[in-house]
Amino acid sequence: MLAHIRSLLYVPARKPEMLRKIGRLGADFYIVDLEDGIGPEHKNSARQIVADVHAEGALPAEGWALRINAERSAWIDADLELTSAVNPPAVVLPKAEDPQEVARRAATLQNDALLLMLETAAGVGRARELAAHPSVRGLVYGSADLRRSLGARPDASRAWERHAMSEILLAARMHGCAAIDAVTFQFRDLDALADDAKIARDLGFDGKSCIHPAQLETVHRVFSSSEEELAWARRVHEAWEREEGERRGVIVVDGEMIEALHVDVARRILERAPR
Repeated sequence: MLAHIRSLLYVPARKPEMLRKIGRLGADFYIVDLEDGIGPEHKNSARQIVADVHAEGALPAEGWALRINAERSAWIDADLELTSAVNPPAVVLPKAEDPQEVARRAATLQNDALLLMLETAAGVGRARELAAHPSVRGLVYGSADLRRSLGARPDASRAWERHAMSEILLAARMHGCAAIDAVTFQFRDLDALADDAKIARDLGFDGKSCIHPAQLETVHRVFSSSEEELAWARRVHEAWEREEGERRGVIVVDGEMIEALHVDVARRILERAPR
């Protein structure tokens, strides 16, 4: 469901005009947000808007998820009623911390696809346990709440959060989940966005969350393979086939010893070609 996702765009549930454009705003995946993006006074109306847009048939059958409110919030029961009514392709659980709670919620939901927001010290600390549930398809990092949880001070190099990002990435890779980086809130500063995205990309994250469509082009560029990477991957793939690498086990390309693991890397690079 989240294969090759470079961008995940948040769409506030109280904006019907944006909800009707899901799938046409340019993102690879969308989160319809009932939680942090909606103030308490707008929760009820936001749920009704989602229900109305769904009734119109304007929400696509795939490519999006509904982010509900936290388990112990005052809005969870109404959110679950809406989830049952619209049956979104996936559900996002915010501030995930307790594996047993995730399992209980998975058992009550109609669909079997969950995305977990890891955005607290407790959530990051139990990332591997949380990702182990078979319904979990992706881990979405939330830096703002984590920084508050840790009492950390931000910096441009993201040094304060790299340990947490690594924990999330390791958990995702252990259990076959996607790993999606946090948003960059300075949405007009595309240079800062690119710097943030490159750090996440180089660590191994699959993509990045966005809060504005203007961020998508930059995120897509960063998380797509470069021409240099694609050229290397093509040479490796072609040489592996031409020189019967599967039989020989090892070949040489550009003076580099190439084994099957390098062919897997080349395949992933080709899958990330710009589109």
